[in-house]
Amino acid sequence: MTEAIFPLSGKRIWVTGHRGMVGSALVRRLQSENCEILTISRAELDLCRQEPVENWISTNKPDAIFLAAAKVGGIFANENYPAEFIHDNLSIEVNIIEAARKFSVSKVQFLGSVCIYPKLAPQPVKEEALLSGFLEPTNEWYAVAKIAGLKMAQAYRREYGCDFISAMPANLYGPGDNFNLVRGHVLPALLRKAHEAKTAGLQEIGIWGSGKPRREFLHVDDCADALVYLMKNYSGEDHINVGAGEDITILAI
Repeated sequence: MTEAIFPLSGKRIWVTGHRGMVGSALVRRLQSENCEILTISRAELDLCRQEPVENWISTNKPDAIFLAAAKVGGIFANENYPAEFIHDNLSIEVNIIEAARKFSVSKVQFLGSVCIYPKLAPQPVKEEALLSGFLEPTNEWYAVAKIAGLKMAQAYRREYGCDFISAMPANLYGPGDNFNLVRGHVLPALLRKAHEAKTAGLQEIGIWGSGKPRREFLHVDDCADALVYLMKNYSGEDHINVGAGEDITILAI
């Protein structure tokens, strides 16, 4: 087996957003890497404030950071809270990436989302589709923030030589998902609707839209495995898609 270019054994690894779906999956996965996992709650550290973030990183000295913290939500949340989505996500990534540079963190992995790609991007979506067309209007605020984070990681590699990489997970599901019908994504929302319909003895459930859009889904533990692999074995400017390789229509779920 080829030796990892960035072994995690013995290192201090900060998982931001460790209580979220991706963050908690990363914590589970990293337990087998013989590393020290660093976490801190939102109540203890506001990632939207620069000074506290810098103080925390300078004090705790992580060797690497998984930047999994983000404000996330489904279509309804994105449409109704656009200012929160763009402000909070930009603040989180700017504060952490700059502090990581300032205090010489060895490696940072920024996590984006497939929503960074144009609404009409050819399927399956390839990395080079980025910025090739208009975004999906319902979540463009979140997408713009994520694109900025990806580009910031690239810029810091070019100007400062930082080993900052980016990964773009597909639509995720699994333990820790958000089943709120307003703030959740499509798969957990459909699962909740199906469960409530069965409990009530109903034969049908309602969905938003035509059901024809195609989505690629990936279990969050498979995603965490891929993200750890990239942290250990990838060092490049280009972002990397992380997915299952197959998509499906909403109606076919």
